[in-house]
Amino acid sequence: MNKVTTLINCLLFALPTIAAEPPLQLKAAVAEGFTNGLHAKYLHYIAKQLDAEISITTMPFARRIQEIKKGNLDIIVGIQKTKEREDKFMYIEPHYESLSYRFFSLAENTSLTRSYSDLYNKVIGVNKHSKYFPIFDNDKALQKVEVVSLKQNINLLLRGRIDLLIHYQESTLPTLASMGILTKIRQTTFQPKHENLHYITISNKSELMDQKEKLRNILKQGIENRTFAIIRQQHYQHNANK
Repeated sequence: MNKVTTLINCLLFALPTIAAEPPLQLKAAVAEGFTNGLHAKYLHYIAKQLDAEISITTMPFARRIQEIKKGNLDIIVGIQKTKEREDKFMYIEPHYESLSYRFFSLAENTSLTRSYSDLYNKVIGVNKHSKYFPIFDNDKALQKVEVVSLKQNINLLLRGRIDLLIHYQESTLPTLASMGILTKIRQTTFQPKHENLHYITISNKSELMDQKEKLRNILKQGIENRTFAIIRQQHYQHNANK
């Protein structure tokens, strides 16, 4: 019996050891100052679904585009599709969120902004580096005050330092609700007619190219079970309560 056991043990130790595959290592980037921001949370969620490890650095948007084209970044989120970019990297379908910019004012002043021309006699709070819609972005005659967060704009509006703020409706409404001021700040009568579709994009040189289908399935599941919407809502509610 001892001889049989010894023989089995010898055979077992002689078998080659199969090393566990190391997890996929992903490189990503977000805007400067937002390593704990919404896009970073989306990226951590996606990495977890892929059983991957992710390293997130910060850099301006234009540089992110260049770095993903070169293959120095694997993945970025929050990008809108353009024909000019389609051959530079891969958009993963479907878009994971559709967002609409809206103007907000104090509740008693919502009717004072009935058309685009009414913007000219208003001071408008905007987020630094954000792009809204072309006419507004390129209009140098408008009075714009740049801040770094939605909450800052809300506080400026409440204090009468600005007349309007512009931000995503899908972020602003849960923030106002968390702050208990939904009745104090409302959407203005005039609103731009557009929607922004946000995509996840991957580098054509990334190992993620071999996992395109898995990424698509992660997106579809995250949309169907509202994971992306919940991450967004919880992020802005948490920030509002700080």
